[in-house]
Amino acid sequence: MLILFQSLFTIFALFAVINVAKRKKDGQINMSGALFWVFFWLGGIAVVLWPESTNVLANTLGIGRGADFVLYISIIVIFYLLFRLHIKIEGINRNITKIIRKDSLEEDADVRHKT
Repeated sequence: MLILFQSLFTIFALFAVINVAKRKKDGQINMSGALFWVFFWLGGIAVVLWPESTNVLANTLGIGRGADFVLYISIIVIFYLLFRLHIKIEGINRNITKIIRKDSLEEDADVRHKT
């Protein structure tokens, strides 16, 4: 059963890497984003194909089990990505506010100019 999961996950992850490459080529993501996601998916493949490697890393860091190590790393990555998204959304909100203010002031000036 593990071999089936390993095969399916590897195929899925390779499709994800191909999708990242396409998005990079189309200019939808930058180089650092592309590298992050390629290493993420390749790391996932490595962990799925060699699950005992997580035990080695966990023991090196003083964590009891490899599964705990993967969970901790996953939570750290998720919170980091949420933080980055929050910052990005706040920046977009500020830009939208600036654009709306500028447009409103220009519209107000046009109305005053016409009267």
